[in-house]
Amino acid sequence: MVNVDSEEGEYAKPVDIEHSGRANYYKTTQSLNGMMNSYMTLADAKFVLLRDHPPTALYKMLFSIPHLLTVSLLASAVPDALAYSTGKPEKFRTVVTTDMEQDDLASLVRYVLYTNELDTEGIIYTSSKYHWAGDGKGTKFFLPDREYNTSQTSWRWTGTRTIQDKLLKAYAEIYPNLRAHDSAYPTPKDLLSKVKMGNIVFEGEMDEDTDGSNLIRSLLLDNDRRTLYLQAWGGTNTIARALKSIEDRYASSKKWPHIKSSISQKTVILASGFQDQTYADYIAPNWPSIRVEDFQTAYNTWGFNCNKGQGNVRGLPDAHEYFTGAWIKANIQTGPLGSLYRSWLDGQHTDGDQLDVFGNYTQASAPSTWCKPLGPYDFLSEGDNVAFNPLLTTGIQEPGKPALGGWGGRSFLNSSMPEHWQLVSTEKADNGSEVKDWTTNRWIAAASNDFAARMQWGLTSKYREGNHAPSVKIRNGGEVKARAGSTVKLSARVSDPDRDQVTVSWWQYLEEGTYPGEVEVSSNKHNGASVKVPKDAHSGQTVSVIVQATDDGEFPLTRYDRVIISVK
Repeated sequence: MVNVDSEEGEYAKPVDIEHSGRANYYKTTQSLNGMMNSYMTLADAKFVLLRDHPPTALYKMLFSIPHLLTVSLLASAVPDALAYSTGKPEKFRTVVTTDMEQDDLASLVRYVLYTNELDTEGIIYTSSKYHWAGDGKGTKFFLPDREYNTSQTSWRWTGTRTIQDKLLKAYAEIYPNLRAHDSAYPTPKDLLSKVKMGNIVFEGEMDEDTDGSNLIRSLLLDNDRRTLYLQAWGGTNTIARALKSIEDRYASSKKWPHIKSSISQKTVILASGFQDQTYADYIAPNWPSIRVEDFQTAYNTWGFNCNKGQGNVRGLPDAHEYFTGAWIKANIQTGPLGSLYRSWLDGQHTDGDQLDVFGNYTQASAPSTWCKPLGPYDFLSEGDNVAFNPLLTTGIQEPGKPALGGWGGRSFLNSSMPEHWQLVSTEKADNGSEVKDWTTNRWIAAASNDFAARMQWGLTSKYREGNHAPSVKIRNGGEVKARAGSTVKLSARVSDPDRDQVTVSWWQYLEEGTYPGEVEVSSNKHNGASVKVPKDAHSGQTVSVIVQATDDGEFPLTRYDRVIISVK
């Protein structure tokens, strides 16, 4: 916790869950009694319960001694509702910084559909080497090896109103429907209040404090103990300015070593590549203990999809469907929010960006274009979801442990000072071969179906008409100790809020463990599995096993859990 004698260090205390639970007890009891005395379906009862009461507060209320009678009534009626509600983890705290090109907008379309799971503290306009506003005074700017070859007064700047006037306007239209599926979605007004102007004037400009850098500074200095995940979709200059402002203010203070250490521990930068020099020139040398994760190679999965003479080959062989025009147009580019998503030859253009020709075949196929067109509505680019995929609730999300895999991929420590992580280049696929980018490609189907299901939430106000993810939890816990040569029997508790059929499978995540070979994992018909610990495994070695639960909805949704088997 950062504790300094400044206005940034004085913020409201966290909500007292126990107290808020008592305040809402009568309301809760009344709603529960109403469910017991009506003809409401079990699925509807679960939804009302989860919609109206925060899971943690609900858990505390129901399991306190005075409320045991209520618990017994509820347990007989909706036994899996409690498991589903109390399994939700604490929200990760994050800020998005974006230079707002077309694939940033596409990434934001996905992002706002997950704001029910994340604590979004800011959405901040920033610059990059690809997009900067200029100072409005006609000042010319030039750096070598850029897209321009003469001095410019601005470059491909798309303005500072897209988020407010387009994205959040569309979000507001579907917000009532989203709330029917999860009451945790923030209001449009709340998200609008988080939009700030960062350092946008020139590439790498970090000379002046801005509303965006001030917001980041205040978040870094506040008393919230949670990690602050700073997403860099453009340059890191607004983040750098916030850090520089803190350094300028406190470097001469006796508290500076403590302040710097606390902020370094609190901060994680999730970068979809480095799009200016401020990380290399300022953050890395001056704040080397801040963990930075570089997701640039995930562009091979989610970045620009260009025709290199072979047509649309993204996702082949098993996940190609999700990159086709037929799938994108039908399932993503639909409704008020989905219509803002970008795909090939969709007729759209970003005002201010002279290089956004992707919506028009004649312009996109010109000899001078760097990315040749594919078919209408084929996947174009969503290159910044790579920065928030590690934060999404899947059951195995561990953003504090980047060496573990998940929808954001699995990383390795490239440098300890500065602390710099990069995605691994290959992992073993199901057929045993090393496959490039498999660390992110293995999750394409699950992530795409999840996106499509949420897009459908925005189109229906009825909970029962949407699909909602199952829950799976390994009963043995997250770590099991076993001897070499022994067999470990695992079992999982599985539930689904829609009472869908759920298929359960178990598999070894080879690279997450330290035992170097393949391990026999056999699933059974009762949501369990047997794992044979190899006889040649040494004490201290580990085997990672993932349980995967997929429902049979229109867009099959998947959740996971992980157990690490440690050899005695």
